[in-house]
This record gives sequence, C-alpha cells and structure tokens, in this order.
Amino acid sequence: MKTARVAWIVAALALTGVALAEKPVVKPYAAGAPFGGIPFWSPGDKFVGISSGRCDGTCPTYEIYLFDDGRVVFSGRKDTRRSGVWRKTVSPDVYADMLTTIIRTKVLDEDIKRGTCLKGRSVLTVMRSNSDNGDVKTVLLNSGCERYADLVKQIEGPFIEGTGVASWLAPPK
Repeated sequence: MKTARVAWIVAALALTGVALAEKPVVKPYAAGAPFGGIPFWSPGDKFVGISSGRCDGTCPTYEIYLFDDGRVVFSGRKDTRRSGVWRKTVSPDVYADMLTTIIRTKVLDEDIKRGTCLKGRSVLTVMRSNSDNGDVKTVLLNSGCERYADLVKQIEGPFIEGTGVASWLAPPK
C-alpha cells in the first residue's frame, strides 16, 4: 500500500509540472562528450561548449567547442548544413565573452529550478572545462521549460554568432 501511495504521488507531481532543478554535473574526461566517444578536447585545454539535440521533429543536432586560444570545433550530427567535424579560429576575446556569459547566467554554478515544460523541445547542454585532468562540468537546459528557455537564448544565440557557425547549422532549403 505504501509503494502504491508513493507511486501515485510521484505520478501526480510529474503531471502537474512541479519545478525541478537541473543540477550541474562534473564528468570525467572519458565520459565528458555529450554523444560519447573521444572528446574534442584534451586534458589541460580550457574551453566552453554547447551541444544541441534531442527534440521531436527536426532540429539541428550539433556540438560547438570554443577554446581559450580561439579554436572552434564544430561537429554537425543531424539536420545541419555541414555534417562531420569542422574547425576554424576566432579571436580569443570570443572565448572570454562566452565564458563571462556562462558565469553570469550561473547555469554551471547553481541548481536552477525550471517551471512547466512543453514536450518535444530541444535540449541544450552547456559545458566548461573543469580541471587540467580533462574533466568537464555540464548542465542540460530544456528550451521548452520556463526559466530555462531564456537561459538557452542568452547562451546559444551569442555562442553561435560569436563562433561564426550559423551558416553551418541552417539546413539547406
């Protein structure tokens, strides 16, 4: 009877859209890449990154890494104009600006409670190098959730613009 009561409470909370917090997580180097495999960074690299994907329908699935020396690594996975791994260089100031944005939004430092969510929206993973061992600190932000949607806009748009990969993302018409 107690198990049934707990199950009912959990189901009720899930259906009402109770605000939950997505907690930042530190992952070791070997488990840090959002889609698995060997990470695009080496231990000791300083970087920030975003990864988008997992939605109903079509949405770009990609990873973008921006390193402190201005290196950009883009990996187009699905529904992007460029598939595969592409590299370019931007000013190191872009790294400083994006790191400042991530720190200012506190997405990797606080448990940010979300409100109710719309189903099927894309999820943005925000990443930052965490140690010289290659560890990475990450958090998932669902773009369809209250309190997360604005954070996704504050981070994803400037990140894409600053790295200059917007044309690589848009699928051909």
